[in-house]
Amino acid sequence: SGREMPAKRAAEDGGGGAGKKSRLQQKTAAEFFAENKHFAGFESPGKSLYTSIRELVENSLDAAESIGVLPEIHILLEEISHTTFRKMHGMDTAEKIDESLYKSGPSEGEAGAKAPKGKASAPKKVAAKDKTFFRLTITDNGCGMRHEEIPKMFGTVLSGTKYGVRQERGKFGLGSKMVLIWSKMSTGLPMQIRSSQGTSKPVSIVRLDLDLHSNSPNVHKHDKEENVDKWRGSQIKVTIAGEFSKFKRYTVNYLREMAVITPYARFEMHYVAEDVSKSFHIIHSRRSENMPPPPSKAKVHPASLDNSVMDNLISGTSQKTLVRFLTAELDGVDTKLARKMVDEFGQDFSYEMDVAALDISKIRRMVDKIQQLDFAPPSGALLSPAGEYNLHLGVMKEMRPDMIATSTPDATVVDGHAVKVEAAVSLGGRKAKEGIQVHRFANRIPMLFQQGNDVSVKTAMTRINWKSYRIDKHQHKVGVFVSICSTKIPYGGPNKEYIGDENEELQRAVRDAIMKCCIQLKARLARIEALKVARERKKNLTKYIPFVSKALITILENIARDSPADGAADNFEVKKAVEMFNKSEVSELVLQSKLRTFVEEADMEQAMSSANIDSKDIVRESLYLPLITKSREFTREMHSNTCAIKLFA
Repeated sequence: SGREMPAKRAAEDGGGGAGKKSRLQQKTAAEFFAENKHFAGFESPGKSLYTSIRELVENSLDAAESIGVLPEIHILLEEISHTTFRKMHGMDTAEKIDESLYKSGPSEGEAGAKAPKGKASAPKKVAAKDKTFFRLTITDNGCGMRHEEIPKMFGTVLSGTKYGVRQERGKFGLGSKMVLIWSKMSTGLPMQIRSSQGTSKPVSIVRLDLDLHSNSPNVHKHDKEENVDKWRGSQIKVTIAGEFSKFKRYTVNYLREMAVITPYARFEMHYVAEDVSKSFHIIHSRRSENMPPPPSKAKVHPASLDNSVMDNLISGTSQKTLVRFLTAELDGVDTKLARKMVDEFGQDFSYEMDVAALDISKIRRMVDKIQQLDFAPPSGALLSPAGEYNLHLGVMKEMRPDMIATSTPDATVVDGHAVKVEAAVSLGGRKAKEGIQVHRFANRIPMLFQQGNDVSVKTAMTRINWKSYRIDKHQHKVGVFVSICSTKIPYGGPNKEYIGDENEELQRAVRDAIMKCCIQLKARLARIEALKVARERKKNLTKYIPFVSKALITILENIARDSPADGAADNFEVKKAVEMFNKSEVSELVLQSKLRTFVEEADMEQAMSSANIDSKDIVRESLYLPLITKSREFTREMHSNTCAIKLFA
């Protein structure tokens, strides 16, 4: 930006007083992110430890998915107290010469003592807080890394494989580099890496740190050894400062949420505390083997073009002519459309124009004209969402709800990028709380912070009329799961912890996905309510059967005794009933049995009728069940809109 940096100013003559000229200074990408580590989620020791875990876990997932292998990820986190850390690295051998220089707690007399009246109290001394350190080891079964590329992959900030128009888990392409920067800042210890690309290939052993000033790796060891265990994958070991007690909840929740959105992966975490009673072991087992296909690289859609993007495309293209450039680099542009676009650019442009001859003025004119044109929306086919099947399994496995519905509406477009929204809504569940709990995912990674301004949270809380779906958002235990996938997630902040709520298309897509789930739940809740009413009715009818049967017998006794006094016996049905009573074919027990049978049959018919609520749009298919044996005869046949059932005698 050209702005001077006061902290780095230095006078050309070695001074620094007023009126002196300042010297322009530059920073490398590594220095910038070291000084602004909050951009990447490294705000505090506790958050830095949490972010280190998630960055390395997500790298491991990418490594396994890239070769179509079901991920197996092991996390080992070992606590190291400040005292133990100093002993391990020989930092406590020097003798203390002046004890007054060292921090110490106040004595009992000094703790509450005040300065004498009339005398100013001595200024408080400032000392660094004691730190807690952690040795973090992440092991996976992924593709491994090329031996010669490992130093640059970890030791050069803003270099990596996650750049381009593609759905990616990564935020800035930082990931492991920020972990290495935090390691250098908090402990100064190098990162240790083991990696193999196949069971028959050697294991790379690398130990390195990062030179912030040159943004380059400082390699301590870079060797190969025999792959005795026939192992494929990577193992990253790093020692960093952190604070786990406050972020244990987030770490455990992160792994659970990750198990929801990637049920085809297995996660195992060991936490080893210095106090053994605080250690724990977590396993999230694999529930599905249905792994989504890896996302494909997409072309730039014309609706997302700006001058910078166009300049980059022109610089990197291998096409020579303008028409071929437009068809090769832009999404949804064929030769016919490209020719029409060139015609619209003006007389200074031609189909066979050399792309290298385009100057800044022509590029600006092209971009301006393209931004005025309408194009077909980008396809969501290149995206890789979790899928309804996996989302359903993940929620069922981790949350164990009483009821769940899922939906995946068609892809929408946000700022020229395809966006796919998946949603699940659950009711009840293990350790669920009353009210609405929103679980957010962006490109299949959980987001746990800054949810207040997130589009999914605002939509679930304010844009859904839950009552119309028979759901009480205050009393029911409602889980809302929203997963958004895109080649460019519209994050709302620099640290990418939430998705902004400004875009109306995205609001509509999230709302539609949640509402489709609610419609499914409404039908199920209606059936449950109908069955509940039917059970209550059956209970009441059954309760009065003894009284009704006794009353009927009393009536028959009176008719049999007084007949034909009032002519009632002239009624054929009554006359037949009296005859059966006189022959002892009708008794109180017989009537009770008949009434119970009638109530059961009426209840079954009502249940079948209730099952058809809101089922008009269900696709129907004829189903035929052949009779295995004729030894038993059918009796009554019951019909519904869904099927017909014949009962055996």
